[in-house]
Amino acid sequence: MKNKNGKILIVDDDPLNLEALHQMFIDDYEVLLADSGLRGLEVLDEHPDINAIVLDIRMARMDGLETARRIGERFPDMPVIFHTGYPGQYSESTIQKEYKPFDYVGKNERPIRLTRAVENAVILHKLKSSPTDLARHAREQYGLVGHSPLMLEVYRTIEQIAPTPNKVMILGATGTGKELVARAIHLRSTRKDREMVPFSCTHKSQELVESELFGHLKGAFTGAIADRPGIFEYADNGTVFLDEIGDLDLNTQGKLLRVLEVGQMQRVGSPEIVHVDVRLICATNRDLAQLVAEGKFRDDLYYRLKGVVIHLPKLSERRQDIPELIDYFIEGYCSRADRAVKVFDQEARDLLLEYDWPGNVRQLQDTVHTLIDLTPSYFITRKDVEKTLRCEATMHNNGDGFSSIVDEYKRLVLIRALDRFNGNVSAAARELQLDPSNMRKQLKNLDIMPE
Repeated sequence: MKNKNGKILIVDDDPLNLEALHQMFIDDYEVLLADSGLRGLEVLDEHPDINAIVLDIRMARMDGLETARRIGERFPDMPVIFHTGYPGQYSESTIQKEYKPFDYVGKNERPIRLTRAVENAVILHKLKSSPTDLARHAREQYGLVGHSPLMLEVYRTIEQIAPTPNKVMILGATGTGKELVARAIHLRSTRKDREMVPFSCTHKSQELVESELFGHLKGAFTGAIADRPGIFEYADNGTVFLDEIGDLDLNTQGKLLRVLEVGQMQRVGSPEIVHVDVRLICATNRDLAQLVAEGKFRDDLYYRLKGVVIHLPKLSERRQDIPELIDYFIEGYCSRADRAVKVFDQEARDLLLEYDWPGNVRQLQDTVHTLIDLTPSYFITRKDVEKTLRCEATMHNNGDGFSSIVDEYKRLVLIRALDRFNGNVSAAARELQLDPSNMRKQLKNLDIMPE
């Protein structure tokens, strides 16, 4: 017998619709049915392991909106997909704002829209209910490494927003992994079989940026020796990732706005209008709102681009992920180079853990690779790390208050101990002479999640 992908609840007061949906999903899911909102709530109480709900909006007595509100009060993480035969009677934006459904699908749309929404909702719910599975999924599927609460929130947002057509703005300092997040969104989207084309807007002339994005005709400017399509044409029906969007000049911003609003663009030097359909993901480490206030960024483009915002933390803000990142970079680099895995002694790992990493994950990766290449021994010591980083431990005050400094020190001590014992809380507690239950309380208070 085929294993089911999860358990779903379908709520609809039309028996024909209920049966049709039952037949649509029964091969892949364990399907529960309810012919009213009230009965749907009862079924949900009886089966708290439900992974997603398909909910009709227009129903007698208790409609779908009231049902969704009550579901949200009892099961705030339960994904609800509104399924309505009267989409014109309801404001999708109002529903999104007030009820925050996982998706909104009209009964007149192709069945694949609903089946895809259910598939994505079930996957997200399963991952949300298990942080370990979520972190493993992000690592194996996207190369995103870490299980800190800040990164788990990033993974959840990726899983929830990727299947939708929403634009995404990724905010984070240089080296935090913005392109990796953009690629993860593309890989989980409906456009995953098409191209994702990245482009950095930094340190490029306006002429070059326009040519790269929109293409050009032969002779349009000096050096244009042949016709050339731009990134938007190349990525048609796929995804374009614009990194450091805050560096884009005002003229090109206007052309980009036209692509977003009507899906039209022109190659440089050509009067011909080209139609494109792309999903745009942007990233920046600059304050776009401040640039708007200074007149350096168009406000209409800013609001068009904003969409869903994902904040990527600095590495120093998710220090507990450093041991896992070190191991990931060692294993990956040595495997690709077909060489024996080198070992970092505990003092070397401690220094890597204590360092502030102004260049974030990218700097950590480069440092690990450099140590593997330049250290003659297969055993890398603290002195090797000090030589490469040209530093000793760099726990800085940064103007923080006393309690913040103490908390940061406690966090370091606990993460070091967990690293020494491969995440075993009881063993780490024994070394620190703490009661295991007290250590778990400390971990919870300091927002540290053991692997």
